[in-house]
Amino acid sequence: MKRTYLADVIKKHGQRIKKYGGQLPGSFEPETIHELRVEYKKLRAFIRLVQMDDGARHLGMSPAIKAVYQAAGRVRDLQVFLPKVQARAEQENVSLSHYKHHLQQRLFKSKEALVKAIENLKSGKAIDNITDELPGHLDDIAIRKFIHRKVASVQFILLALEKDKELHTVRKQLKDIIYNIRIFDKDWGISFPVSAWRSEKRLNDTATMLGDFNDICIALSFLPENGTTSLPEDEKAALVKWRNALLQEKEAFRQQMVEQLSQLHLISNFERIA
Repeated sequence: MKRTYLADVIKKHGQRIKKYGGQLPGSFEPETIHELRVEYKKLRAFIRLVQMDDGARHLGMSPAIKAVYQAAGRVRDLQVFLPKVQARAEQENVSLSHYKHHLQQRLFKSKEALVKAIENLKSGKAIDNITDELPGHLDDIAIRKFIHRKVASVQFILLALEKDKELHTVRKQLKDIIYNIRIFDKDWGISFPVSAWRSEKRLNDTATMLGDFNDICIALSFLPENGTTSLPEDEKAALVKWRNALLQEKEAFRQQMVEQLSQLHLISNFERIA
């Protein structure tokens, strides 16, 4: 794959990040923030693929783009969680007004940080800096090396799956593969040249389930074990009850994920790349 084609992908998804970022200060629409983060993940996955070329090991994502992604993530997590708080309040017949106010304050500060990150990105040349450092081409050897490392990483983790962060790591590896399959298909109109899985649908379904598991973990991160100390006692009690229920849900879901992963059937017996 020639350098010009690589640069086109970088520019396309980089410009989309800037486009969605430019829409946010006026609205902070959840869907816009979601799309911005998806474009970042596609760009990051593609850069990780290109890094498999010996001449591109130094290539990396710009700190300015990373800052936008991270700030957008903090906003999105709260935007997704707040409706769940309202639903829980109605279910338990408790207002949770103080807790919601606390979260709204966090959301406001997170939006401020996102605006600053977007302004910094606009003022720099983050995308140009990436394209300037691209290798002359990307060959099949680099692509096979990328897939081999992703598959090997997942298989190694599944040998002794113990912690939640390991499931999150598996999801990241699978999403890197999926995003690059989509880039080859949507951006270049060609099939991905390597297949190390029996079913692409199962690959996607597994990544989606891992995303649902991650959502539960994020919700739990907003629910401290003993509740927020500044809240009224009835709200703290309601949040602790919710947290305990979520912990049980997470454990049941975790068992489902382990079973799903056992049926993923990643194939590692294609030609090994050193």
